[in-house]
Amino acid sequence: MTIAPWLVDNQQQVQQLKLAGSLSHALLITGAEGVGQESLAYAMAKDLMCESQQASACGQCHSCQLMAAETHPDFRVLDGEEGVIKVDQIRSLIQKITQKPQVGQTKVVLISHAQAMNINAANAVLKALEEPAERTYFLLTSSQSTSLLATIRSRCLLVSVPTPNQQIVEAWLNEQPDKQALKELFWLTTQPFRLMAIDKQSKAELYSEMPAKLVSLLQQGSSISDLLKGVDAQNIMDYCNGLAAILHQCLCHSAGAPLHPALQEIYGHLLARMGIYPLMERYQALQNLKADLQKTNLNPSMQLTKELNQW
Repeated sequence: MTIAPWLVDNQQQVQQLKLAGSLSHALLITGAEGVGQESLAYAMAKDLMCESQQASACGQCHSCQLMAAETHPDFRVLDGEEGVIKVDQIRSLIQKITQKPQVGQTKVVLISHAQAMNINAANAVLKALEEPAERTYFLLTSSQSTSLLATIRSRCLLVSVPTPNQQIVEAWLNEQPDKQALKELFWLTTQPFRLMAIDKQSKAELYSEMPAKLVSLLQQGSSISDLLKGVDAQNIMDYCNGLAAILHQCLCHSAGAPLHPALQEIYGHLLARMGIYPLMERYQALQNLKADLQKTNLNPSMQLTKELNQW
Protein backbone atom coordinates (compact mmCIF):
# COMPACT_ATOMS: atom_id res chain seq x y z
CA MET A 1 0.00 0.00 0.00
CA THR A 2 1.48 3.34 -1.03
CA ILE A 3 1.53 6.19 1.43
CA ALA A 4 -0.15 9.56 0.88
CA PRO A 5 1.73 11.79 -1.58
CA TRP A 6 2.60 14.53 0.94
CA LEU A 7 4.42 11.90 3.07
CA VAL A 8 6.65 10.59 0.28
CA ASP A 9 9.48 13.11 0.65
CA ASN A 10 9.80 12.41 4.38
CA GLN A 11 9.89 8.67 3.77
CA GLN A 12 12.50 8.95 1.03
CA GLN A 13 14.75 11.15 3.18
CA VAL A 14 14.77 8.52 5.93
CA GLN A 15 15.27 5.73 3.40
CA GLN A 16 18.39 7.45 2.08
CA LEU A 17 19.78 7.85 5.59
CA LYS A 18 19.14 4.16 6.19
CA LEU A 19 20.92 3.23 2.96
CA ALA A 20 23.89 5.43 3.88
CA GLY A 21 24.08 3.87 7.37
CA SER A 22 23.69 7.28 9.01
CA LEU A 23 20.16 7.05 10.36
CA SER A 24 19.60 8.06 13.98
CA HIS A 25 18.34 5.39 16.36
CA ALA A 26 15.46 7.70 17.36
CA LEU A 27 13.08 9.69 15.15
CA LEU A 28 10.39 12.16 16.23
CA ILE A 29 7.71 12.43 13.55
CA THR A 30 5.68 15.54 14.15
CA GLY A 31 3.03 17.63 12.43
CA ALA A 32 -0.53 18.89 12.81
CA GLU A 33 -3.04 16.40 14.16
CA GLY A 34 -4.39 14.20 11.39
CA VAL A 35 -1.78 14.81 8.68
CA GLY A 36 -0.50 11.23 8.77
CA GLN A 37 2.33 10.91 11.29
CA GLU A 38 1.22 7.40 12.24
CA SER A 39 0.88 6.27 8.62
CA LEU A 40 4.39 7.56 7.90
CA ALA A 41 5.79 5.91 11.03
CA TYR A 42 4.37 2.52 10.03
CA ALA A 43 5.86 2.88 6.56
CA MET A 44 9.25 3.75 8.08
CA ALA A 45 8.99 0.78 10.45
CA LYS A 46 8.44 -1.56 7.49
CA ASP A 47 11.52 -0.15 5.75
CA LEU A 48 13.63 -0.56 8.89
CA MET A 49 12.46 -4.10 9.65
CA CYS A 50 13.22 -5.35 6.12
CA GLU A 51 16.12 -7.83 6.01
CA SER A 52 17.36 -6.63 2.62
CA GLN A 53 20.08 -4.03 2.22
CA GLN A 54 17.95 -1.73 0.07
CA ALA A 55 16.46 1.60 1.17
CA SER A 56 12.79 0.57 1.05
CA ALA A 57 11.07 -2.59 2.25
CA CYS A 58 11.43 -5.41 -0.28
CA GLY A 59 8.06 -6.91 0.61
CA GLN A 60 9.42 -10.44 0.08
CA CYS A 61 11.61 -11.32 3.06
CA HIS A 62 10.28 -13.03 6.19
CA SER A 63 10.30 -9.78 8.16
CA CYS A 64 8.33 -7.97 5.47
CA GLN A 65 5.78 -10.77 5.40
CA LEU A 66 5.40 -10.62 9.18
CA MET A 67 5.03 -6.83 9.07
CA ALA A 68 2.34 -7.18 6.40
CA ALA A 69 0.52 -9.65 8.64
CA GLU A 70 1.06 -7.36 11.66
CA THR A 71 2.64 -10.24 13.60
CA HIS A 72 6.33 -9.29 13.69
CA PRO A 73 7.64 -10.13 17.20
CA ASP A 74 10.36 -7.44 17.06
CA PHE A 75 7.99 -4.57 16.24
CA ARG A 76 6.47 -3.08 19.38
CA VAL A 77 3.76 -0.40 19.50
CA LEU A 78 2.42 1.81 22.26
CA ASP A 79 -0.46 4.15 21.36
CA GLY A 80 -1.31 7.12 23.56
CA GLU A 81 -4.40 8.14 21.61
CA GLU A 82 -6.78 6.51 24.06
CA GLY A 83 -5.12 7.59 27.30
CA VAL A 84 -1.99 8.20 29.33
CA ILE A 85 1.10 6.10 28.59
CA LYS A 86 2.46 5.01 31.97
CA VAL A 87 5.93 4.09 33.13
CA ASP A 88 5.11 0.39 33.62
CA GLN A 89 4.17 0.12 29.95
CA ILE A 90 7.50 1.67 28.94
CA ARG A 91 9.49 -0.54 31.31
CA SER A 92 7.79 -3.67 29.98
CA LEU A 93 8.52 -2.57 26.44
CA ILE A 94 12.17 -1.81 27.13
CA GLN A 95 12.66 -5.16 28.86
CA LYS A 96 11.44 -6.92 25.72
CA ILE A 97 13.59 -4.95 23.30
CA THR A 98 16.77 -5.60 25.27
CA GLN A 99 16.49 -9.22 24.17
CA LYS A 100 17.93 -10.43 20.88
CA PRO A 101 15.73 -10.07 17.79
CA GLN A 102 13.60 -13.12 17.10
CA VAL A 103 13.58 -12.45 13.35
CA GLY A 104 16.25 -10.67 11.34
CA GLN A 105 18.57 -8.21 13.07
CA THR A 106 16.44 -5.14 13.78
CA LYS A 107 13.94 -4.11 16.45
CA VAL A 108 11.60 -1.15 16.13
CA VAL A 109 9.56 0.58 18.84
CA LEU A 110 6.72 2.87 17.79
CA ILE A 111 5.31 5.20 20.44
CA SER A 112 2.32 6.82 18.82
CA HIS A 113 0.89 10.09 20.23
CA ALA A 114 3.97 10.30 22.42
CA GLN A 115 2.70 13.44 24.14
CA ALA A 116 0.47 11.10 26.17
CA MET A 117 3.47 9.83 28.17
CA ASN A 118 3.43 10.92 31.80
CA ILE A 119 6.64 12.31 33.26
CA ASN A 120 7.84 8.96 34.61
CA ALA A 121 7.21 7.23 31.29
CA ALA A 122 8.99 10.03 29.46
CA ASN A 123 12.02 9.72 31.73
CA ALA A 124 12.11 5.96 31.13
CA VAL A 125 12.08 6.55 27.36
CA LEU A 126 14.81 9.16 27.76
CA LYS A 127 17.02 6.64 29.54
CA ALA A 128 16.44 4.12 26.74
CA LEU A 129 17.38 6.73 24.15
CA GLU A 130 20.55 7.58 26.07
CA GLU A 131 21.55 3.89 26.21
CA PRO A 132 20.13 2.44 22.98
CA ALA A 133 20.16 -1.29 22.38
CA GLU A 134 21.99 -2.40 19.27
CA ARG A 135 19.99 -2.27 16.00
CA THR A 136 16.99 -0.84 17.85
CA TYR A 137 15.06 2.12 16.49
CA PHE A 138 12.57 4.32 18.33
CA LEU A 139 9.87 6.05 16.29
CA LEU A 140 7.85 8.65 18.19
CA THR A 141 4.88 10.47 16.67
CA SER A 142 3.26 13.58 18.04
CA SER A 143 1.06 16.53 17.13
CA GLN A 144 2.26 18.33 20.28
CA SER A 145 6.00 17.77 20.18
CA THR A 146 6.74 20.87 22.29
CA SER A 147 5.05 19.13 25.23
CA LEU A 148 7.69 16.37 25.14
CA LEU A 149 10.80 16.63 27.26
CA ALA A 150 13.37 18.84 25.57
CA THR A 151 15.97 16.15 26.27
CA ILE A 152 13.89 13.60 24.34
CA ARG A 153 13.52 15.97 21.39
CA SER A 154 17.25 16.67 21.36
CA ARG A 155 18.04 12.95 21.01
CA CYS A 156 15.71 12.42 18.06
CA LEU A 157 16.01 13.14 14.38
CA LEU A 158 13.10 15.51 13.74
CA VAL A 159 10.84 14.56 10.83
CA SER A 160 8.35 17.37 10.14
CA VAL A 161 5.27 16.24 8.23
CA PRO A 162 3.80 18.98 5.99
CA THR A 163 0.13 19.90 6.10
CA PRO A 164 -1.45 19.27 2.68
CA ASN A 165 -3.72 21.95 1.24
CA GLN A 166 -7.40 21.31 0.60
CA GLN A 167 -6.93 20.59 -3.10
CA ILE A 168 -4.38 17.86 -2.37
CA VAL A 169 -6.62 16.30 0.29
CA GLU A 170 -9.61 16.40 -2.06
CA ALA A 171 -7.65 14.66 -4.82
CA TRP A 172 -6.43 12.03 -2.35
CA LEU A 173 -9.94 11.33 -1.05
CA ASN A 174 -11.14 10.93 -4.63
CA GLU A 175 -8.67 8.06 -4.98
CA GLN A 176 -9.86 6.29 -1.81
CA PRO A 177 -12.67 3.76 -2.25
CA ASP A 178 -16.00 5.12 -0.93
CA LYS A 179 -14.35 8.11 0.82
CA GLN A 180 -15.32 10.89 -1.58
CA ALA A 181 -18.27 11.94 0.62
CA LEU A 182 -15.85 12.93 3.37
CA LYS A 183 -15.18 16.11 1.39
CA GLU A 184 -18.55 17.31 2.69
CA LEU A 185 -16.93 17.55 6.14
CA PHE A 186 -14.29 20.06 5.10
CA TRP A 187 -16.07 22.60 7.32
CA LEU A 188 -15.03 20.41 10.26
CA THR A 189 -11.47 19.64 9.20
CA THR A 190 -9.35 19.23 6.10
CA GLN A 191 -6.82 17.04 7.91
CA PRO A 192 -7.02 13.84 5.84
CA PHE A 193 -6.33 11.22 8.48
CA ARG A 194 -8.72 12.82 10.95
CA LEU A 195 -11.42 12.51 8.29
CA MET A 196 -10.49 8.86 7.77
CA ALA A 197 -10.64 8.25 11.54
CA ILE A 198 -14.10 9.85 11.72
CA ASP A 199 -15.27 7.53 8.94
CA LYS A 200 -13.70 4.48 10.60
CA GLN A 201 -15.45 5.33 13.88
CA SER A 202 -18.80 5.63 12.02
CA LYS A 203 -19.18 9.26 13.08
CA ALA A 204 -19.37 10.86 9.64
CA GLU A 205 -23.18 10.88 9.72
CA LEU A 206 -23.22 12.57 13.14
CA TYR A 207 -21.14 15.45 11.78
CA SER A 208 -22.79 15.67 8.37
CA GLU A 209 -26.24 16.08 9.95
CA MET A 210 -25.12 18.73 12.45
CA PRO A 211 -25.36 21.86 10.24
CA ALA A 212 -28.95 21.14 9.16
CA LYS A 213 -29.99 20.30 12.72
CA LEU A 214 -28.45 23.53 13.98
CA VAL A 215 -30.27 25.54 11.31
CA SER A 216 -33.54 23.94 12.41
CA LEU A 217 -32.80 24.86 16.01
CA LEU A 218 -31.94 28.47 15.15
CA GLN A 219 -35.16 28.72 13.11
CA GLN A 220 -37.03 27.32 16.14
CA GLY A 221 -38.19 24.41 14.06
CA SER A 222 -36.71 21.98 16.58
CA SER A 223 -35.55 21.93 20.19
CA ILE A 224 -32.15 21.59 21.83
CA SER A 225 -33.14 18.09 22.92
CA ASP A 226 -33.71 17.21 19.24
CA LEU A 227 -30.22 18.43 18.35
CA LEU A 228 -28.65 16.56 21.25
CA LYS A 229 -30.62 13.34 20.83
CA GLY A 230 -28.19 10.49 21.45
CA VAL A 231 -25.51 12.56 23.16
CA ASP A 232 -23.66 10.74 25.94
CA ALA A 233 -20.27 10.59 27.65
CA GLN A 234 -18.79 8.69 24.69
CA ASN A 235 -19.72 11.20 21.98
CA ILE A 236 -19.99 14.51 23.86
CA MET A 237 -16.61 15.60 22.50
CA ASP A 238 -17.82 14.99 18.95
CA TYR A 239 -20.75 17.34 19.52
CA CYS A 240 -18.49 19.95 21.13
CA ASN A 241 -15.93 19.65 18.33
CA GLY A 242 -18.59 19.97 15.64
CA LEU A 243 -20.28 22.99 17.19
CA ALA A 244 -16.92 24.65 17.86
CA ALA A 245 -15.86 24.06 14.25
CA ILE A 246 -19.06 25.70 13.00
CA LEU A 247 -18.47 28.78 15.16
CA HIS A 248 -14.81 28.92 14.16
CA GLN A 249 -15.64 28.79 10.44
CA CYS A 250 -18.24 31.53 10.89
CA LEU A 251 -15.76 33.72 12.77
CA CYS A 252 -13.15 33.20 10.04
CA HIS A 253 -15.73 34.07 7.39
CA SER A 254 -16.53 37.31 9.20
CA ALA A 255 -12.85 38.21 8.71
CA GLY A 256 -12.98 37.46 4.97
CA ALA A 257 -12.29 33.72 4.71
CA PRO A 258 -14.46 31.59 2.39
CA LEU A 259 -17.31 29.70 4.01
CA HIS A 260 -18.24 26.08 3.33
CA PRO A 261 -21.63 25.82 1.55
CA ALA A 262 -23.03 23.69 4.40
CA LEU A 263 -22.63 26.65 6.78
CA GLN A 264 -23.98 29.48 4.62
CA GLU A 265 -27.43 29.46 6.20
CA ILE A 266 -26.08 28.99 9.71
CA TYR A 267 -23.83 32.04 9.37
CA GLY A 268 -26.74 34.34 8.61
CA HIS A 269 -28.77 33.08 11.56
CA LEU A 270 -25.91 33.26 14.05
CA LEU A 271 -24.87 36.73 12.97
CA ALA A 272 -28.44 37.98 13.22
CA ARG A 273 -28.93 36.48 16.68
CA MET A 274 -25.59 37.24 18.32
CA GLY A 275 -23.09 39.26 16.34
CA ILE A 276 -19.33 38.68 16.18
CA TYR A 277 -18.27 39.27 19.79
CA PRO A 278 -20.92 36.99 21.32
CA LEU A 279 -19.91 34.37 18.73
CA MET A 280 -16.34 34.61 20.00
CA GLU A 281 -17.59 34.20 23.58
CA ARG A 282 -19.59 31.12 22.68
CA TYR A 283 -16.63 29.61 20.85
CA GLN A 284 -14.42 30.12 23.92
CA ALA A 285 -17.17 28.72 26.15
CA LEU A 286 -17.20 25.51 24.09
CA GLN A 287 -13.43 25.19 24.41
CA ASN A 288 -13.75 25.65 28.18
CA LEU A 289 -16.52 23.07 28.32
CA LYS A 290 -14.34 20.53 26.48
CA ALA A 291 -11.56 21.07 29.02
CA ASP A 292 -13.98 20.79 31.96
CA LEU A 293 -15.54 17.57 30.68
CA GLN A 294 -12.09 15.93 30.61
CA LYS A 295 -11.45 16.81 34.25
CA THR A 296 -14.79 16.26 35.94
CA ASN A 297 -17.85 13.99 35.89
CA LEU A 298 -20.24 16.66 34.65
CA ASN A 299 -23.48 15.55 33.02
CA PRO A 300 -22.63 15.97 29.32
CA SER A 301 -26.15 16.54 28.01
CA MET A 302 -26.98 19.03 30.76
CA GLN A 303 -23.78 21.02 30.21
CA LEU A 304 -24.20 21.23 26.44
CA THR A 305 -27.88 22.13 26.83
CA LYS A 306 -26.86 24.98 29.12
CA GLU A 307 -24.39 26.20 26.50
CA LEU A 308 -26.85 26.00 23.59
CA ASN A 309 -29.41 27.98 25.59
CA GLN A 310 -26.99 30.91 25.12
CA TRP A 311 -27.33 30.67 21.33
